[in-house]
Amino acid sequence: MKLNFLKTAFIAASLVAVSCGDDDSPVDPGTGNEGVLQGTVLEGQITEDLLVPAGQYTLKGAVSVEDGATLTIEAGTTFTVTAADQEAGVNVLFVKQGGKLIANGDANNPIVFTSENKNADGGDGDWGGLVLHGKARMNAPGGTSNSEAGQFPYGGTDDSDSSGSLKYVRVEYAGQASSDGEFEFNAFSFFACGSGTVVEYCEAFEGADDGFEFYGGTVNAKNLSAVGMEDDSIDWDEGFRGSIDNAVLYQYDGVGDFAFELANRSGENNASPRSKATVSNVTVRGSNRSGKAAFDLKQGTGGIFNNIVVTNVETVIFLNNQLQEVVSGDLEFTNANFTFGTNLIVNNVDGTNVTASLISTNATATGADVSAFAGWSNYSSL
Repeated sequence: MKLNFLKTAFIAASLVAVSCGDDDSPVDPGTGNEGVLQGTVLEGQITEDLLVPAGQYTLKGAVSVEDGATLTIEAGTTFTVTAADQEAGVNVLFVKQGGKLIANGDANNPIVFTSENKNADGGDGDWGGLVLHGKARMNAPGGTSNSEAGQFPYGGTDDSDSSGSLKYVRVEYAGQASSDGEFEFNAFSFFACGSGTVVEYCEAFEGADDGFEFYGGTVNAKNLSAVGMEDDSIDWDEGFRGSIDNAVLYQYDGVGDFAFELANRSGENNASPRSKATVSNVTVRGSNRSGKAAFDLKQGTGGIFNNIVVTNVETVIFLNNQLQEVVSGDLEFTNANFTFGTNLIVNNVDGTNVTASLISTNATATGADVSAFAGWSNYSSL
């Protein structure tokens, strides 16, 4: 989680204005959005519905799906960020409030966003990932804010809002630094996306920042894979109240911060709505890094966790500012099967022993159903 905001206008400099139409049906390349999809290169602002047929394409610069437009990508499509475009600046796919991304692959034909360099140089990732902005509730003052990844508006009052549908989508080698160098993009960023947004069978692979980050909102995500993230696998804050069902989080030895870094709101632990997602059927293979944990719980977050398996960690849980959530039952782990080297819980508040109130163990808990990731994911080849 990065808390600094993008201050410069790299978006305005890299987006190309195009004409807008009233036709709500998908259009073939070349019949609208002039300058957006030229040959196999996708770039600029998508201002009317655009259908991208299955094939091999380049994602160039900061591409945005504008309010009222839908970008539909057919199954089996791959977008690659070239080494030259990576060198030239930030490459990222934004979906603004009111826009939609329909990227529905299948188990035999996933949709892949990747890079030519494959993060060969280490450090920052190669590009900026997928960034969706919705109209669901979040807990900034006034209920709205501007995203750190682009400074676009997000938030509102529509918890059922839809930013589109992502199924069988892999995002690889993301996490490129912002143009001012003050934060890195995630693989998947969901800014106040509502429950109408479909997120199923998605994988974040070897990214330089977080795999999946939820900034408020009510997305219900299912069958998530995060492999080899350099920061956190899953991150939420700003009042996230959706669900995560069936996830595999695989950290490489000595690489990555937390499997879950979870917060309500920095400096405002009781901001409303409070982060309190439901997390079920998860398998975590940690990095076993000293000073890290599978779960970093902080800043007033709640969370209901069930059927969680954790291995290869020094510590399972860091607890920070959550005693009232434990007492109230807004933060709990049931059916938990935890294997650890040193600590089950490190209470960074006052040392109170909250184990019995927080965790109900079950040595036969199974965690994720890994068959959901067969074939289409990088996790399936580990």
